[in-house]
Amino acid sequence: MEKEGLDAVINLIARRGIVAPSAQIYGEIGGFYDYGPIGLKIKKRIEAEWRRVFVEKMGNLEVETSIVSPRQVFEASGHLKTFSDPLTVCPKCGYSHRTDKVLEEYYSKKNDKVSLEKVKHSTIEELRSMLKSADVHCERCGAKLEGVEVFNLMLATKIGPLAGIEGYLRPETAQGIFLDFKNLYRIYGLKLPVGIAQSGKAFRNEISPRNFLIRMREFSQMELEYFFDPEESILEINGLPISDAVFEESIAFVSASGSEAKSIKLSALLKNGDIPNKLFAYLLYTEKKFLLGLGFEENTFRFRQISKEELPHYSKGNVDLEIKIGEKYEEASGLAYRTDYDLRNHELLSKEELHVVSGNKKLLPHVVELSIGLDRLFLALVSNSLYSDERGWEVLKLNEKTSPYDFAVFPLQKDDKLVEKAIHVRDMLLERGKSVFYSTSGSIGKRYARSDEIGVNKAITIDYTTLEDDTVTIRDMLTTKQERARISDIA
Repeated sequence: MEKEGLDAVINLIARRGIVAPSAQIYGEIGGFYDYGPIGLKIKKRIEAEWRRVFVEKMGNLEVETSIVSPRQVFEASGHLKTFSDPLTVCPKCGYSHRTDKVLEEYYSKKNDKVSLEKVKHSTIEELRSMLKSADVHCERCGAKLEGVEVFNLMLATKIGPLAGIEGYLRPETAQGIFLDFKNLYRIYGLKLPVGIAQSGKAFRNEISPRNFLIRMREFSQMELEYFFDPEESILEINGLPISDAVFEESIAFVSASGSEAKSIKLSALLKNGDIPNKLFAYLLYTEKKFLLGLGFEENTFRFRQISKEELPHYSKGNVDLEIKIGEKYEEASGLAYRTDYDLRNHELLSKEELHVVSGNKKLLPHVVELSIGLDRLFLALVSNSLYSDERGWEVLKLNEKTSPYDFAVFPLQKDDKLVEKAIHVRDMLLERGKSVFYSTSGSIGKRYARSDEIGVNKAITIDYTTLEDDTVTIRDMLTTKQERARISDIA
């Protein structure tokens, strides 16, 4: 089998209605997408595996908090002051461009690695100067671009019948967790360290959303905030100390001063000060295992240390997960050491004490955050799983954790007796908690091809022998081998 390129992936996604632009009949608004039935099932399967690994297995809590919060929340978090991107508006047609991105594209084409790296650390004034001297033109009308403004990415809304309360759609799911932390700690009798997770929608008013699911205005996050005492030397997860064997795991790591990934043990990264603490290392370890469990090959992802100049306003250390999508590595998640930044600022602005008692002392816990972009992870998984087999068929090689359906069920022909038996098998599997793709449309070969290209691992065919002895043909998608099995033995 040969891996397909990104163009084939996008074609499959469009052709099978896996993901599509929102509000297409009205001409679309950039950065908003709808998931069709197949796409949603894959997305939910990824989310379910995240929940199993980072919530249930680690003994953490999961919450669902409000999407809209009042202005004060984002004043305390720093988003209203610092959550912004550089904006350049075309002087001729008025099209908006994100300045750093158009400059990065410009210097990439010129193979000017020095200037390309400089863009990532430049101030607004420096970007303004670079844009003025560069020969960068509007992608819409071709006019030369000049001038840079600061654009805040928050999406505002008015709350109440007289719009008396100013609110914002959350740019991340984290703040709701920080607001609820002390109540959860008290009500559930929690002890540090403890993780609180949330999966849900977030919103960023991107200047120029592009690259399909890479840069969106509405997207899904899976976040875990791990609260701990920074002075505690023994780190326990789910009541048990972390094994030293965890820190002997190696990851593909790109240092802030480097450009190539090197295989480095977590213990070495801790010793060198490249990562801040053992909890941080443990989450890197778990993140790697999570990706391998989803079906990613180890050579398709790496971890990149963020330089001090690039760090978010709340962070004292960041490592991003980058996954290869097409020919480029794209950021899919971020691991950040937020210290006590959020709890401290919410305590100051709200005047509510957020300290908790841990052991014999009162403290504001520190936080390590793992934030995963679900849409980007979905795209990365699909793009790394699409192959062309020896027949020329497109095959989406998803494992049992991420396949949209556990089984495909097909009657061999549109014979009433075969259809009745096929429906019986389908209903039996549904009662057993399995997900089933059922179809009678087209030849059996075409139905196999359709189930292969959406990643269904096993296809069950009901034929005339089934009516005689209650056995069916089970076809393996990856090997195309077929074997007979009794209906009652299917699991």
